Amino acid sequence: MKLKILLLSFLAVFLCASTTSATTIPFGDSSIYWPGWGNGQGPKYGHPADDTNDTVGTPELTGGTAEVQNGSLTHLTFYNSTVSSSYWWVLSPGDLFIDTDSDNFWDYVVDLTSWTVAGKSNSDPGAGDYNIYSITLALNSSSGYILSGTDDFSDWSGFLIRDNHPVASTINWGAANAYGQVSFSGWDNNNPASEYTFDFTNFGGLGLGESFTIGWAPNCANDVIYETMNNPVPEPTTMLLLGSGLIGLAVVGRRKFFKKS
Repeated sequence: MKLKILLLSFLAVFLCASTTSATTIPFGDSSIYWPGWGNGQGPKYGHPADDTNDTVGTPELTGGTAEVQNGSLTHLTFYNSTVSSSYWWVLSPGDLFIDTDSDNFWDYVVDLTSWTVAGKSNSDPGAGDYNIYSITLALNSSSGYILSGTDDFSDWSGFLIRDNHPVASTINWGAANAYGQVSFSGWDNNNPASEYTFDFTNFGGLGLGESFTIGWAPNCANDVIYETMNNPVPEPTTMLLLGSGLIGLAVVGRRKFFKKS
């Protein structure tokens, strides 16, 4: 009888663990640029250097939160502290990159962009659903990205930007090849927000490994996000091992009880 009670208790714990509520994970802005993408540029025109300052003008992304439920990413929110800047008219968001197991290969990209060259004339995606694609793109790929350009010889002439940093993917596959759709809260140059949110629940979320990495930047790459976080939910194999151990202890205890009696 005691063994049955223990087994039922374990089953209840296991089922509760499998339907746990979402965990919110805060992240900051600890990277000046994505690893391997520094350009070595020193100060110019009396302004900060690309490789020694987190923000080169506008915007300033200060971090955000990730929501994880049952081991899957369901929401990402990014914080913006420069809603009052007068330079928002030249900005637009780049694509969102996600490395689900932090192995330096992007596994998914949310396609927010309709442009092939980054510049101050890029279109501004509004709130809505945007395609997400399953990819295998190395962090250090020399051909898989649209780069921010330069502030000397490009559409950015006269503006200070972070030179030649990834801001989007070269993917242009169309909805038929999409993994699913992600809801984006919108950018809106005329009324910049303090938060930008991505919702992955349209297709149940993205399965994660023990850690995951996100990357995001505006078209100018003036401030980029590259952050790695730990997945707080134990994998199913961990739960099964725990359950097996509890069952084993219960069996041993039952045998000792009968020997004594």
